[in-house]
Amino acid sequence: MIANKTVSKIWILEDHQIFAKQIRRLIDAEEDLECPYHFATPAEFFDKLKFTQDRPDVLLLDLGLPRMDGLEVLAEVKKMIPELKVLILSAFDDREKVYRAICNGASGYLLKTADPDEILNGIHEVIHGAAALSSAIATMILNGFSKHGPVEELEPLTNREEEVLKFLVKGFIKKEIADQLLISQHTVDMHLRSIYRKLHVRSQTEAVSKALRQGIV
Repeated sequence: MIANKTVSKIWILEDHQIFAKQIRRLIDAEEDLECPYHFATPAEFFDKLKFTQDRPDVLLLDLGLPRMDGLEVLAEVKKMIPELKVLILSAFDDREKVYRAICNGASGYLLKTADPDEILNGIHEVIHGAAALSSAIATMILNGFSKHGPVEELEPLTNREEEVLKFLVKGFIKKEIADQLLISQHTVDMHLRSIYRKLHVRSQTEAVSKALRQGIV
């Protein structure tokens, strides 16, 4: 008698209906995979998590979503279910989004231009604990690290500065950081000036990029 094969549940959060249906059919054609749910908006996805005990083995997550950025979804879902494996499947290939996704807990990052076999292989790799990266993304990451050379010795940030920087990496604006930390925007500005000085940068974008490249947060 042949033992039953374990079937992994893959949920999809993708607002492009035609693309989502294509990926769902691709997954359901595999003997060891199934896609019981597809969500077009983050609200639908989080409602499902709140009102059922059902959980996916892997979440396929787009970044360009309505009313809530995919990186925000990633950060929120990793707070709710830290062990959940999230595989980004996105049209975005800019370095900052890739670094932020990986640093915020994504198990892999595939481009929508990937062929079906690459997507299926990526899903299987993530299920088995490996990282899944499109070749273009892997090259970008390696080039990014090699371009910037060895990690600099930087003056340590204070605990509060680290908190401010973490919110900055997540895409929060100054007012939102102030509200989260219960401090004034003026105090946020003071912390940012100190962060810029210690990281040897001149802008929020440079600070975020350097923090992600060097694993500061």
